[in-house]
Amino acid sequence: MKKFISPGSWFAFSYPDAWFEFSEEPDCFLFYNPEKWDGNFRISAYRDASSSFGDTMMRQALKAPAARLAKVARWETVYSAESFTEQLVEYTTHRWTIGCGQTCVECSFTAPVEEHLGTVNAIIASLEILQPRDAFHGQYIPVRVSEVELIESCYATIEELGMKLFKERFRDFDYNVRLLQKLAQRPELTKQLGTDAGAVMGVVLCTLLTESIEGLEWNTYVNGKVEAPVLMYGDTCVARPMLLFGKQGELLTEIEMKDIVEEVRSRIEEAASC
Repeated sequence: MKKFISPGSWFAFSYPDAWFEFSEEPDCFLFYNPEKWDGNFRISAYRDASSSFGDTMMRQALKAPAARLAKVARWETVYSAESFTEQLVEYTTHRWTIGCGQTCVECSFTAPVEEHLGTVNAIIASLEILQPRDAFHGQYIPVRVSEVELIESCYATIEELGMKLFKERFRDFDYNVRLLQKLAQRPELTKQLGTDAGAVMGVVLCTLLTESIEGLEWNTYVNGKVEAPVLMYGDTCVARPMLLFGKQGELLTEIEMKDIVEEVRSRIEEAASC
């Protein structure tokens, strides 16, 4: 099982290894198995200043047709189901509303009617719902869609800047490292990105490393208010791209890119030998 922690640490749950997160509407998170589809699981959460907000939302959900109270492990939920037919296949959408203090979590699972709900019940059983004062600490989880979008945006920004300044695109690894080195020396980088320049360059350098070194994977690191992509080799964090060049990129013009690459490679070798 893998773990998902929502942005802002509102909630967390475990889900099957074969499932992955996919882009969905804002503040709604979608999971399913892309290799062998067995249903779509969606989850979202809402908050209010009132400590009774969760209970209020459950009472409102209970007014819906066919809604009823249902116990799932330790959670009291409001459950309902609705069936429909699409392209001659009958599906059922199951819904659960779970209130906990200032937070309300809503889950749904859409699958063919014959599909059992054991997997989703296990997900709900693993659900952790936090209050605004709480947070998760020191957690490494599979990279979330929000961080994937950040990584892709950083890559596109630097590639575009390389074309603008030098008419050069990314090619092979060594060439790309030299291009990053040239960009780091140009004032246009910090002029365009400000204090984010170091974080963006760090993300791009780590992206290039993942393309050239087998076994590197992106994860999301959650530690209180810190939520950032990190580079993992097995269970070891070998690079924190947002901090490679200082918290505000103050080291960009002082560090050789190849030295950073060698440092990360040495961490990978150390992790591989453990």
